[in-house]
Amino acid sequence: MDTRWGTLGGVVLLLTELCTAQNTGLVVSDLPSSSWYNGGMTTFEGYINQFSKNQKPQEHTMAFRFYDFEIMSMEWDGNNTLYFMEGLSKAIFKLEYFNIWMNHSLFGWVYEVHGGISYTISSRIAFDHVSRNMYWTDALYNWIAVQPVDANDNSVYKVLISEQLSTPGAIAVDPNNGYLFWSNNEATAFIERSDLSGKNRQIIVRNLLWVPDMKCDPDPTQRTLYWADNYRNTLESSDYNGGNRKVIYRSRNINLFITNIVVYRNVICATEYDDELVFCVGIETNQETWRNEFTWEVPWGLTALTDKTTTSTNPCQNEGCEHICTNSASGAVCHCKEGYTLNPDNKSCNASHSAHGKAIIFSSQNLLCSLDARIITYLTPNVSCFLTWDKTITHIAVAANDSKVIFAAGDEIVLYDLVTNQNMSLASTGNVSGLVYSWIGDDIFWSESDTGKIKVMSLNSDTKTDYTIFTRLSSPRDLAIDPHNNKLYWISFDANSMLQIESGNLIGGQRATKQTHLYSNPSGLFYDVKLNILFWISNKRLTYLSENNKFHTPTAHLLGPDTMLLIYNDYSISTKGNNSFRVYNLYHEDDVNYPIVRGIQEITAISIMDPTLQPKEENKCDVSNGGCEQICVPSGSDAVCECGFGFVLQGDKHNCTTRALVDNFAVAVDFNHGMIYQISLNDNPPLKAVSALDIPQPADPLAAVYYNNSVFWSDYMDDQILKTKLNSNITEIVYSPANYIVYSLAVDHSTGNIYYTGYPYTWTIAYSRIGVVHYKSHRHKTILNRIDKAYSLALHPAKGYVFWIDGEGSVGRANMDGTDPLLLVAYGMIAPNSITIDYTDNKVYYIDNDRINSMNVDGTNRKTLHVNSLAGFAHLAISGDYVYATATHKQEIIKINKASSVVMVGWMTPVAEFGRLETISVYRQTDVRSVHPKCSVNNGLCSTFCFPLPNSRRSCGCPDGVTLLDDQRTCSGVQICKMAILHGRFTSTCSGYVNSSCDYECNTGYEKALSGKLTCNEHLNWMQQKSVDPNTLCKAIPTTLVATTQPTTTTATSSIPSGTKLPPGIKPAAQTQDAGAGVSSGTFAAVIIVIILIFIVIIVGIVYFMYRRRNANMFSHAKFVNSPNVPDISVNNDAPVDDRYTSIGDIHQPTTGPGQAGMENPLYKVRNETPDKDNATNTMSEQGFKSVDMTTYKY
Repeated sequence: MDTRWGTLGGVVLLLTELCTAQNTGLVVSDLPSSSWYNGGMTTFEGYINQFSKNQKPQEHTMAFRFYDFEIMSMEWDGNNTLYFMEGLSKAIFKLEYFNIWMNHSLFGWVYEVHGGISYTISSRIAFDHVSRNMYWTDALYNWIAVQPVDANDNSVYKVLISEQLSTPGAIAVDPNNGYLFWSNNEATAFIERSDLSGKNRQIIVRNLLWVPDMKCDPDPTQRTLYWADNYRNTLESSDYNGGNRKVIYRSRNINLFITNIVVYRNVICATEYDDELVFCVGIETNQETWRNEFTWEVPWGLTALTDKTTTSTNPCQNEGCEHICTNSASGAVCHCKEGYTLNPDNKSCNASHSAHGKAIIFSSQNLLCSLDARIITYLTPNVSCFLTWDKTITHIAVAANDSKVIFAAGDEIVLYDLVTNQNMSLASTGNVSGLVYSWIGDDIFWSESDTGKIKVMSLNSDTKTDYTIFTRLSSPRDLAIDPHNNKLYWISFDANSMLQIESGNLIGGQRATKQTHLYSNPSGLFYDVKLNILFWISNKRLTYLSENNKFHTPTAHLLGPDTMLLIYNDYSISTKGNNSFRVYNLYHEDDVNYPIVRGIQEITAISIMDPTLQPKEENKCDVSNGGCEQICVPSGSDAVCECGFGFVLQGDKHNCTTRALVDNFAVAVDFNHGMIYQISLNDNPPLKAVSALDIPQPADPLAAVYYNNSVFWSDYMDDQILKTKLNSNITEIVYSPANYIVYSLAVDHSTGNIYYTGYPYTWTIAYSRIGVVHYKSHRHKTILNRIDKAYSLALHPAKGYVFWIDGEGSVGRANMDGTDPLLLVAYGMIAPNSITIDYTDNKVYYIDNDRINSMNVDGTNRKTLHVNSLAGFAHLAISGDYVYATATHKQEIIKINKASSVVMVGWMTPVAEFGRLETISVYRQTDVRSVHPKCSVNNGLCSTFCFPLPNSRRSCGCPDGVTLLDDQRTCSGVQICKMAILHGRFTSTCSGYVNSSCDYECNTGYEKALSGKLTCNEHLNWMQQKSVDPNTLCKAIPTTLVATTQPTTTTATSSIPSGTKLPPGIKPAAQTQDAGAGVSSGTFAAVIIVIILIFIVIIVGIVYFMYRRRNANMFSHAKFVNSPNVPDISVNNDAPVDDRYTSIGDIHQPTTGPGQAGMENPLYKVRNETPDKDNATNTMSEQGFKSVDMTTYKY
């Protein structure tokens, strides 16, 4: 590589000349990167589709000297001219006789094609080589314009499209098929298409995030559009109707910053700003074919030097258009430059009026003049004065759509028609101190400082009568108007002679004070209808009132002695009344210039004329989002509501809903779009049903798992674990693990408790942790806290194990209470990042870089199930006989047979709308659930946490900082209901904790008064529909009495058979006795024996009870009920329990380990929030549409 120094545009260019070859290859523009490097160009010679890592192309470089050049976009005309958009000079240039070797001897001069464009990172150019027109987007002016590149007058341009645009960025043309494409890059990004005259608009691609560049296939027969989407990390394509959409390439770098792309035959190439490289990808292979990493250059612009294909004739060649000709579906169409209108012959043009098309209208004493409004983007001021009046003009208002100027001069208000050059006196006035125009009602309003009045006049009225709407004001001045919200603003004095800003409606009501305690002599009151903000000059700086508190200017914005103010397209335009303006960017302090108006001595009044600022009615999508819950798409004067991917529009045509899947589905996180989807796992059809989870937006989900008709998910930017019910938008915060990114979630089906891995992002915390959150009370316990990089975890409650992936290169296992940790795989791993359990075969499956491996739960019998070096495996799950996996470079879920390792090709159609799919969990009703036999029943009689252990054992645990009592079941502070029942007892499976349900038994001779179970409520009362007294639960069984007429005697009968005759003088052994006779000695002895036996039984019972209490955890003999019942806990107010994490430290940005695949995303995300304590925030954040903070660039 040989480098020589040169300059561009009037500065000498010294270029490198190398050997002669085919004038074909890539051209890359380099941005200034230091005080000694002003930017330059780099070319790569050869056929681009043949560039490879093994065969590098010849490289040529050229650097600019003396001046910085920031070439933002480039286009090659297919012959010998290079066109480029240069940011610092805010112009489009053409460089003739350019070639791949950049021979200085063959270079021509650099010519300006068009000046006064805005400098934004979004704006791009596109060249129509058939009609030789240059199209460009301007994100600041919010328009798409066109200009012939061969025009001698660079003012010959036309704004083709300015309505219903939202920060237009990427642009592409297909002149052979007659199409123009562009991207809208606001909150709802999409690609739109029209013909080359800007007509027949149609949205063709939705569900985008930020499209920086696009190109049409050079072969017009392919009718294919290509684009980059930085926030989706993709290069994509579709046909011209938006169909057959494909993701060609997805980067593992979530901070992808592609700036420009180019398509050449079967490859698509791109410049990447952050990593300072240019690379190419095979369109069919979806694999990177070549890359070049720059050493110190910063690449931005990109184009290909190649022949242009022309399949159609130029329809404009013989059309005879005076200014501009474009191609449309019906043929050639003539256009006039800005400020001119087409004559009836549809070819020639006449000036629309005597001012510039989009202009600053100003007065210089008695002169009325205009300047091109593009002076804000450094266009040289070109003043045009069109009226001389007989008095000094002090105030100006403009009716832009009607081409009329209203001004105050002396004691009258005058209407001047810019088209007819006629004027009309409207009203005689007092001392006019403010003048504004309402384009909604076609009314003018003015204030009179001497009379203290504000008046109104309708320009539609034949009588032109003025009406007073506000009186008794103290020196009102500097009127401003917001006609869409029916408001006037003005400056006046209050009762204490202090200056204030007041407001009122347009009919004289709702007067109110908006701002008090103003600095001395505030001026220049101006309402910006785009920002919906009131501005004024106070204390020599820009001041504003934002009622929604969403606007902020990061600059000091000092305006010195200026007294007059306009706000136009994010610039303030001010003047102190001399012959110059101060133009100041609202967002960039360095973007300020001072255009001087030559030939003018002083400026006495200013106003802005731009029809786009005065729509007769607001874009309906700008008002309450058009009544749409999600997406509002302008359609003419109407608004059409649409729903995001995975949602369906309800019958009211405004609201969106979801149709949740009930069985056989996967739950996957879409990291790029901040969404969670249910994806059908049914084998047919291949195009799977997709249902979005209605989570509050904006959201940044990273992990998700389905359980019990809800999805638990983590938000990695808000440090939260949340729960959202299916078929609803009900979301609650489960836990906030401050200072940790939750990478993975798993639910213990025995108890409903949620396990998670937490990766710290603050330097004060050295290790990752695994924690568990109680499913109902949301109390937290740390299980393990000495893991380097806890990326993923899986549970096997039936075996009592928790497994995890450590990103440092190991697979670990421990009991589910954190005891007995060990490493199943301690070394030899490249980039592990996901783990799951096969409960049927008791196997562990995990991802290591490009492999899916398996092993037994004890770490033995390791095998490789599948290898794919191109997919970029992210996460996996198991259902039935299959492993399901997400992958960075796949737009579908991969399905692999566990037994045969066969990938089920074609079972799912790739879904282009998906972003980067992250964690995945699956649900099928017939799948085996891993449930622990003890923890699944009455929470194992534990008050809070029941931890499954191996061999059907369990342990009880308490939240962090809470003590487990001696019974090894109950946490301190936990209260229970009364356990004593008169004449009965609760069953052995009853814990008595709050929310537990229990059955009971009665003693012999007693029966249950109530059937069914009792529940202990939070007030420690037993409940069954109503409060129940335990002393009434058992009632005595009634005894049946038999009536007799015999005397009350006790008869003893001998064993002599009945009828036996006794010898004379012999009596029976038992004689009849009176009832009141005494007890015999034998009966007394029997009673004593019974008492002794009862005493022995009591002693034995006491001993047994003490033994049972000591061994409370040994309850294998207990009779368990069928359904699990996990109790909540109640904390004694006298002994509060605080399980919140309290370590707070500085925040840093973690970095990923080498070779890591699939889990890079949260590690690259910069965290700027102040660390919070765990669970300190228990309310949902404000919901709204997802937006991207581009304040640094603005566009």
